[in-house]
Amino acid sequence: MLYTKNANVTTTAESTIVTIPNGYVAHWNMLFVSNLGGSTNGAGIYVAKADSSRIDILGGGNVSSKEYVLITDGVFVLQAGDAVKAFTTAAGDVEFVITFDLLEQAPTFVNFNGA
Repeated sequence: MLYTKNANVTTTAESTIVTIPNGYVAHWNMLFVSNLGGSTNGAGIYVAKADSSRIDILGGGNVSSKEYVLITDGVFVLQAGDAVKAFTTAAGDVEFVITFDLLEQAPTFVNFNGA
């Protein structure tokens, strides 16, 4: 089933948009970042992986006032325990929106690295 989750970030504190629950995987296929504030602000979003690694999607680059970033090409596959987190480089008013398909995790996982 498709879900849309959002976070309106007004401080420099990280905000968790969603954490994938146990027993599920998610196919994240849309990211929309809108700077609603009156000044240019840096916007960042990343995946905090369950294994403590991190995948940066946007690294805090500037989004001008009243402008947006839209990413719809490609799919990020998120596993159980992965969390999507957003942040800004200055206090402001930045909206982060993601859409993903949440699917039940298959009962077995094929390890593709041969280990």
